Amino acid sequence: MATTQQYFNLVQTGKSSWVAVHVEPSVETITASASAPDALFGQVAVARVPLPERFPRLTIAVIALVLLAATLSTEIDLLRGAGFRWQ
Repeated sequence: MATTQQYFNLVQTGKSSWVAVHVEPSVETITASASAPDALFGQVAVARVPLPERFPRLTIAVIALVLLAATLSTEIDLLRGAGFRWQ
Protein backbone atom coordinates (compact mmCIF):
# COMPACT_ATOMS: atom_id res chain seq x y z
CA MET A 1 0.00 0.00 0.00
CA ALA A 2 1.37 3.39 -0.95
CA THR A 3 1.22 6.13 1.62
CA THR A 4 1.33 9.81 0.89
CA GLN A 5 3.22 12.17 3.12
CA GLN A 6 2.91 15.91 3.40
CA TYR A 7 6.09 17.87 3.80
CA PHE A 8 5.46 21.10 5.63
CA ASN A 9 6.50 22.96 8.74
CA LEU A 10 4.37 25.13 10.98
CA VAL A 11 5.89 28.53 11.75
CA GLN A 12 4.33 30.67 14.47
CA THR A 13 3.66 34.22 13.23
CA GLY A 14 1.90 35.54 16.33
CA LYS A 15 0.47 34.45 19.64
CA SER A 16 -2.23 32.35 18.04
CA SER A 17 -1.46 32.30 14.31
CA TRP A 18 0.59 29.76 12.42
CA VAL A 19 1.70 29.47 8.80
CA ALA A 20 2.36 26.19 7.03
CA VAL A 21 5.58 26.32 5.00
CA HIS A 22 5.71 23.62 2.36
CA VAL A 23 8.94 21.75 1.71
CA GLU A 24 9.67 20.04 -1.58
CA PRO A 25 10.53 16.40 -0.93
CA SER A 26 13.85 15.30 -2.31
CA VAL A 27 15.85 12.09 -2.07
CA GLU A 28 17.78 13.47 0.91
CA THR A 29 14.59 14.57 2.67
CA ILE A 30 12.85 11.26 2.11
CA THR A 31 15.81 9.21 3.30
CA ALA A 32 16.82 11.53 6.14
CA SER A 33 15.36 11.42 9.59
CA ALA A 34 12.14 13.17 10.55
CA SER A 35 14.03 16.14 12.04
CA ALA A 36 15.38 17.29 8.65
CA PRO A 37 12.46 19.67 7.86
CA ASP A 38 12.76 21.07 11.39
CA ALA A 39 16.39 21.96 10.77
CA LEU A 40 15.52 23.72 7.50
CA PHE A 41 13.16 26.25 9.08
CA GLY A 42 14.54 26.37 12.60
CA GLN A 43 15.82 29.92 12.21
CA VAL A 44 12.50 31.17 10.83
CA ALA A 45 10.64 30.22 13.97
CA VAL A 46 13.25 31.83 16.22
CA ALA A 47 13.75 35.00 14.14
CA ARG A 48 12.96 38.28 15.88
CA VAL A 49 10.03 40.16 14.39
CA PRO A 50 10.37 43.97 14.28
CA LEU A 51 7.89 46.03 16.29
CA PRO A 52 6.03 47.51 13.26
CA GLU A 53 5.41 44.03 11.86
CA ARG A 54 4.29 42.69 15.21
CA PHE A 55 1.87 45.56 15.97
CA PRO A 56 0.72 47.10 12.67
CA ARG A 57 -2.31 48.90 14.18
CA LEU A 58 -0.16 50.46 16.87
CA THR A 59 2.29 51.63 14.22
CA ILE A 60 -0.49 53.27 12.20
CA ALA A 61 -1.86 54.95 15.35
CA VAL A 62 1.57 56.34 16.28
CA ILE A 63 2.10 57.68 12.75
CA ALA A 64 -1.34 59.33 12.84
CA LEU A 65 -0.60 60.95 16.22
CA VAL A 66 2.76 62.25 15.01
CA LEU A 67 1.15 63.76 11.91
CA LEU A 68 -1.58 65.36 14.04
CA ALA A 69 0.97 66.84 16.47
CA ALA A 70 3.10 68.19 13.60
CA THR A 71 0.04 69.75 11.95
CA LEU A 72 -1.12 71.39 15.19
CA SER A 73 2.30 72.80 16.03
CA THR A 74 2.70 74.18 12.49
CA GLU A 75 -0.76 75.75 12.65
CA ILE A 76 0.01 77.42 15.98
CA ASP A 77 3.33 78.76 14.67
CA LEU A 78 1.63 80.14 11.55
CA LEU A 79 -1.08 81.82 13.65
CA ARG A 80 1.58 83.43 15.87
CA GLY A 81 3.47 84.61 12.81
CA ALA A 82 0.28 86.18 11.43
CA GLY A 83 -0.15 88.24 14.61
CA PHE A 84 -2.84 86.19 16.38
CA ARG A 85 -2.82 86.74 20.13
CA TRP A 86 -4.00 84.09 22.61
CA GLN A 87 -6.27 85.68 25.24
